[in-house]
Amino acid sequence: MEIISTLSLNRWIAKEEEKTYIEVPFAVEGRIERIEVQYTYEHSDGTTVIDIGLGSPERIVGWSGGARDSFFVGLGKATPGYLAGLIPAGEWYVLLGAYRVPEGGCRVQINLKFVHNHPRWMKGDLHMHGVHSDGSYSIADAIQSGKDRGLEFMAFTDHNNASQNLSTLAADDQLVLIPGVELTSYKGHANLLGQLDALDDFRVLTPEQATATLQRAADMGAFVSLNHPFDPDCPWELGFDVPYDAIEVWNGPWRPLNETAVRWWQEQLVSGRKLVAIGGSDTHRPHPYVAHGIPTTYVRAEAESKEEILRAIRQGRVVLSFNTDETFIDLSIDLSIGKAGVGDTVIVDEEKEYELAVRITGAAGDKVQLWSDQGLEQEWIVANEGIYFFPVEADRLFYRVESNRHLADLDLTITSCLTNPIYIHRLTVGASG
Repeated sequence: MEIISTLSLNRWIAKEEEKTYIEVPFAVEGRIERIEVQYTYEHSDGTTVIDIGLGSPERIVGWSGGARDSFFVGLGKATPGYLAGLIPAGEWYVLLGAYRVPEGGCRVQINLKFVHNHPRWMKGDLHMHGVHSDGSYSIADAIQSGKDRGLEFMAFTDHNNASQNLSTLAADDQLVLIPGVELTSYKGHANLLGQLDALDDFRVLTPEQATATLQRAADMGAFVSLNHPFDPDCPWELGFDVPYDAIEVWNGPWRPLNETAVRWWQEQLVSGRKLVAIGGSDTHRPHPYVAHGIPTTYVRAEAESKEEILRAIRQGRVVLSFNTDETFIDLSIDLSIGKAGVGDTVIVDEEKEYELAVRITGAAGDKVQLWSDQGLEQEWIVANEGIYFFPVEADRLFYRVESNRHLADLDLTITSCLTNPIYIHRLTVGASG
């Protein structure tokens, strides 16, 4: 749920203050992800002009002049003309430019809205290409496509290049733009996300070279995923002992290579490994079946910023759906200290009873499967959207859910949604766990 606070300010500007800049201070407190500013003043005479901008404790972060009556700055998004970035606590100010003031002066009304950090599911695409490598999309066209598809973040991952990432420096007002690159070698592909230039050399042909290259990227703070590892045309052939954070189990439309990746991922989970599964469209150009947001990567982030999105992915707070407006499944377990969800580890007392809640939307008629380290636990056809409850067994390592749909026109069954697990840690009575 969005957490909002508001503040209204008034400033009387006298004729004598014409052609000066006036700071109207206000305090920023707590973890704020977005500041929205709206102002009004009487200018029906056609001559009064009061310009506006915004200043942080460190600098002026944007200036509209008289072109806008509202704007916002956020951690990862901003109105054109304003800088996105950290919103530090302290004294900020609305900057008024008294360009033309009537003889009797004028009053400016300023309304501020502060959006506090809060968890929410965001829709995005973590894998795409454009004119900076072998695709046809310009950065502007890709951004517009993402907006048209209802996405909220996009990662730009052209093959072996960083030039596309310069376009992520100017924040968009609707999409969080994540810089990235796809390391593309003759032995496998991997995405390096979150840094402007995380790849110094793509000529990776041995496991030792892969380890060194991926470790350098990780040391810079890049998020590393191994892409389409079982694609018969470009599989990952450098071993799975290299540094990486996630595995791309869902690449583009649902295909056998994704089924193989999910089976391999399940084996890793059963072995006790907490490995994050992600997806990406791998879009290159307009195509009837390969498009931005197919699949859609849902991320439960604390704020609209690349840092918070990538932090949430590292934590496994990820659900994959085959399209932007299709099946979505969420998992939760109620505890005395709050609710745990996808990606969380639940410490269960073996003498207490817990329920796993599976909340399903957009999946009427789908076959839903509940998986654990013991294999397939439950399977049912969704008659109506809603919440399904199942007892949590203390000896399980994890629970995750898949949804499958039969496409009659193609005589094809596809996975329509896949969640990362909720992990179970058993607390033995009388022990520290």
